[in-house]
Amino acid sequence: MNSALSKYSLLFLAAACVFIMRCTKEKNNLACESLVFSATSTISNPCTGEGTIMVASPTGGNWKYSIGKAAFQACSVFVALLPANYTITAKNEKGCLYESNIEVMTTSSGPLFNQVKSLLATNCISCHSGANPQAGLNWTFNCDIINFWNRIKARAVDGNPSPMPQGGLLPLSERNKVTAWINAGHRFTD
Repeated sequence: MNSALSKYSLLFLAAACVFIMRCTKEKNNLACESLVFSATSTISNPCTGEGTIMVASPTGGNWKYSIGKAAFQACSVFVALLPANYTITAKNEKGCLYESNIEVMTTSSGPLFNQVKSLLATNCISCHSGANPQAGLNWTFNCDIINFWNRIKARAVDGNPSPMPQGGLLPLSERNKVTAWINAGHRFTD
């Protein structure tokens, strides 16, 4: 399989599941039947929540869907999801509820991000980690690295207002790794 096609396929279709659902409630003493339906999920960035779950509507009847404890909706698509396990509930016009779990998986981190994370782990986490990190910035958290890329650049690359780490600016080769990641878009996937 073409590697670009393979990466593209994984990006948009991380999980496809077929669920045999069980009825969790009866309404008006009408028996609920077993139900089989499918759902797919896409992978998601752990900081921006780009995941999607799409439930293939069961045949027959008027169905509504819920994710977690959210209100039921007619739409069987759920968007802007962070990586996690989710409970999907389907409800038919009889009031029968069918539920199961599906996972939105985390997208892979990119090589440039991994270099920056490694650089921060080596040079910065002695001050920027734990329960009370310096300046409230914890470089062991991927999302802090993503969200505060400009602070990393200012201190570790530009030395503004003072260089970090405290001993002086990083070597040029390491500053170039940070700059390459920032220029690529400073994303988790870069």
